[in-house]
Amino acid sequence: MGTKARSEFAAQPRIDADDRIHRAFSLLEVLVVLGIIALLLALMLPALSKARRAGRNLKCVANMRQVAERFIVFADDFAVESRGSAFPTTRSTFYLETFQESLYGINDFWNSQNALPQQIDPANQPLMCPEGPYVLKRKANAACSDGAIFPKMNVSIAFNRRLHRPTAGSFQKLLSGRVLGNPDVPLAMDADAAAPNAPSDPYYAAPPLATNDGYENGEHWIPSTRHEGRMNVAFIGGHVGTSRHPLSAPGWHWGYVPE
Repeated sequence: MGTKARSEFAAQPRIDADDRIHRAFSLLEVLVVLGIIALLLALMLPALSKARRAGRNLKCVANMRQVAERFIVFADDFAVESRGSAFPTTRSTFYLETFQESLYGINDFWNSQNALPQQIDPANQPLMCPEGPYVLKRKANAACSDGAIFPKMNVSIAFNRRLHRPTAGSFQKLLSGRVLGNPDVPLAMDADAAAPNAPSDPYYAAPPLATNDGYENGEHWIPSTRHEGRMNVAFIGGHVGTSRHPLSAPGWHWGYVPE
């Protein structure tokens, strides 16, 4: 080794074992860093959770608006393409249940070559709230009222039962395009089919009102305020409302009964 090389090598500082030990993180420093990370996560998680809930609520509102808009088309004699086979000789009347079946794709609207029960994709089904439940199935050759959508306890969107049966004990009501003249009447709403008092047909719900129509005992009222204490409601007019007190919300005509 030359003289110059030896002098450069000799000029370099030597790092002994003690220096390496002193330059490593101590256990205390590691714990402090971990504590800071845990504190930051604790501060961030609630905000992230709130953002996710807000996103799911926006998706639910969009779903509800889609339901309302599709109802406008379904109720319009000149816009609707099919109302099933319930009234093949006339286009002037329909049942609310038939519209419901068109959204679920069951009965006359079955859209699969496979007739076996199928799980519904929540991403493509406006009658499934993004807040859950997330599992809902359908079966062919059956009406909604015959259990074509199951399990019933997982139903999260219900239709206004007064549009379906004006009184608790009446038969299904035939609707016509005239119903579109009542834009502020609730059409569909957040529902909790797993509630202890849930009826056998949680696909429909009606609030208790002082109308002496059989619904005043609340037997068919299964509201859900899953969106941070709020209920989303789709209206016949195509708009969506949100309220913590849906029965007292101004302009929401819960007592309407179709002619």
